[in-house]
Amino acid sequence: MFESPRLRAVICNSRMVRDEIRQDFRIEPDKLHVIYNGVDLEHFHPRLRDSLRGAARGELRCDARDTLFLFVGSGFSRKGLDAAIEALAQAGNDAYWLLVVGRDREQGRFEALAERLGVAPRVRFLGGRQDVRPLYAAADCFILPSRYDPFPNTGLEALAMGLPSIVSSRCGAAEVVEHGTSGWVCAPDDVPGLARLMHEAAAALPAGRVALAARATAERFGMDAMASELARLYGALNA
Repeated sequence: MFESPRLRAVICNSRMVRDEIRQDFRIEPDKLHVIYNGVDLEHFHPRLRDSLRGAARGELRCDARDTLFLFVGSGFSRKGLDAAIEALAQAGNDAYWLLVVGRDREQGRFEALAERLGVAPRVRFLGGRQDVRPLYAAADCFILPSRYDPFPNTGLEALAMGLPSIVSSRCGAAEVVEHGTSGWVCAPDDVPGLARLMHEAAAALPAGRVALAARATAERFGMDAMASELARLYGALNA
């Protein structure tokens, strides 16, 4: 498909995807266009943290002092959930929790890992959720140490809610997260490094700057911005 002479353009949702296509297929570089996913900036808005946070944390029965890291995604192994659980254990702070939203046929294996590492009471498997916004509101930091992820929508949703994010360098969202400002970028499977970033995130959260930076990052990727990029490309192809 990529080598067809009829192909005029390929839309890639991250530079990582673009570079992989260039490496694996014979295709002219000018046919590859990076257009990031868009996010509904009103549907996912920091103001919801004020209205939803208290009730959501109450349902989880966590304390005000607890720092909640939120993992959202299915395909737990590819998205690095085992690394997140191991990092939680290595962090050694009983106030750190890991909330897991999503479904996976091998969930039992990850539950067993949390049990073996002694962190099962602080790893909450919440299943699939139609509306994740209450959990974005309840959480203090988004975490997705993926082994491979072209560009998950959840990364932008979290940022749009003002939720700073820890993502891996093998995740397309790493291209929009500014390390140490709107979030942090880790290497996949670097458990000690991920544990250190959990501490760094927890220390930065009270100042509130990373939450503001997270929202500012997301505002560059609204649905209108994505639509404009697509319209520009289609217009150029039809010229």
